[in-house]
Amino acid sequence: DIVNTVSPTYARETRTPAFAYGMAPRLNDKGDTYVGILNGVDYADWNPAVDALIPARYTPEDLSGKAVCKAELQKTFLLEADPDIPVVGVVSRLEKEQKGLDLLATAVEGIARNMRVQFAILGSGDKGLEGVYRQLPARYPGRVGSYIGFDNRLAHLVEAGSDFFVMPSRYEPCGLNQMYSLKYGTLPIVRATGGLNDTVEQYDERTVTGTGFKFDEPSARAIYYTVGWAVSTYYDRRPHIRQMIQNAMAQDFGWEASARQYERLYERAVANKKAL
Repeated sequence: DIVNTVSPTYARETRTPAFAYGMAPRLNDKGDTYVGILNGVDYADWNPAVDALIPARYTPEDLSGKAVCKAELQKTFLLEADPDIPVVGVVSRLEKEQKGLDLLATAVEGIARNMRVQFAILGSGDKGLEGVYRQLPARYPGRVGSYIGFDNRLAHLVEAGSDFFVMPSRYEPCGLNQMYSLKYGTLPIVRATGGLNDTVEQYDERTVTGTGFKFDEPSARAIYYTVGWAVSTYYDRRPHIRQMIQNAMAQDFGWEASARQYERLYERAVANKKAL
């Protein structure tokens, strides 16, 4: 009766051959009965004000705990202990086709050589990519740290302690980590696809609005320059970063709003069925 997917942008993308894997004609035939509803976040688990897995809790009104988390993150990932260097976090499956972590690996090489920035990378998956990310700390000691595997406590620490969080996905139906990042005041750097596009508002230097940094092209080059934009903003426009953190932490992607949309969707499906 009605078909849905997990974000409005992904619903639009899957109407096209590039994203639909042969289903575009069927999905387009659904017309306005094919819709996108964002997944929600469980803020009982992902909220820096109550998170028991991070070394210090914090709120938009008092961000001092975030500095404590950053110091612990730098220590844990063997990064140079300097509160003034921005840290870019990654928590992801190390996967090429969807997540774009092959593109990020290429970009990190140039970023680490040319920018005063650090990376804290947590993930596992493709064995070739695991090898690449495992070697980066030796190539850039104190600048790049990696943990191959998954550890929930470390995932929370990366979200809380990082200044930025990068998700270079080639496609992303919804994504959750960018929404976690917003709540933790960790500004997302994302490709404008799927749910990443729906949940992250592009930074505008003129109006000091936005909650993150977005790029369109799925390439190492685009990642490099967008991270560069974020890093230059961090060093040159710190009041903008502080405002964006407030903007980000004010976002609400809890399940309540999504659940209301699902209720309306099911009611609509029932009404359509009765009308037949």
